[in-house]
Amino acid sequence: MKAVKIIILVCFLSLGLSVTGQNKQAKLKPWVCTSGFWVVETNVKTSLLNKVRFYTNNGLLMEEKEMNGTRLNVKRRKVKIELKQMLETVTVAWEQQHKSEWVKRN
Repeated sequence: MKAVKIIILVCFLSLGLSVTGQNKQAKLKPWVCTSGFWVVETNVKTSLLNKVRFYTNNGLLMEEKEMNGTRLNVKRRKVKIELKQMLETVTVAWEQQHKSEWVKRN
């Protein structure tokens, strides 16, 4: 009987902890953009030639840029933040372009 009470107590405690843990909102890292994502493509032999592709959250390619003469270390915070800023400007331009195309159609 005592074991049953302990099991019930443990179940209630675990439920209480899971409910309180869900109230916290996850903070996004400063380099995370909510409007899309970027992908960097680098060749091992020619590491100074990088292709950066910017996508929407739906996976549509917005723009592709080639960066010659620079080696991108995407593990560095500064590089991630710069890529996020580039993504945000590309997203704004892409949305304006497609908004005007949508208005022309209708």
